[in-house]
Amino acid sequence: MQASDTVVQLLMAHFAEKHEGLILRENMSATPADLKKTDKLPVTPRLILLGENPGQWMKRWMISLEGRVICEGVQPTFLTGLAALFSLYYIFNLQYQEEAASTLEFIQRRFVGINPEKGTKAARGKVTSKKTGKTVQKKAITVNTKVSDLLKRLMDFEWDFV
Repeated sequence: MQASDTVVQLLMAHFAEKHEGLILRENMSATPADLKKTDKLPVTPRLILLGENPGQWMKRWMISLEGRVICEGVQPTFLTGLAALFSLYYIFNLQYQEEAASTLEFIQRRFVGINPEKGTKAARGKVTSKKTGKTVQKKAITVNTKVSDLLKRLMDFEWDFV
């Protein structure tokens, strides 16, 4: 496991998002055809890490979209796979999937440096209320509050060392 993979796992844990909402892990011998047959690939983009065991996941990577593998990595590093996945959202003008929206927005704002004052690539529309269980219209926000809170705390932490 690489340090950058650990950072993404920590971010996902902080935002209470499941790792599978962004990254899938498969056997080293898996091919795109094998993955398509399993019907395990979701419609939304995923980085698929291929390896032999949990301690050694980065032998190869692939990216899936709309239930099929659309890209196989040339460089076997987590960062190149994550960069390729992240660029997919901008190339195809996709919204971030709900399962990983906060983590992706944090990466966008903190590591990539895309910081619009308004707007987000997180989905809008109708969602199920966690309090009532009813379908409600999602509130329009300028920036994800969980992301902006973590960014603010990191900036305050950095200023303590200046």
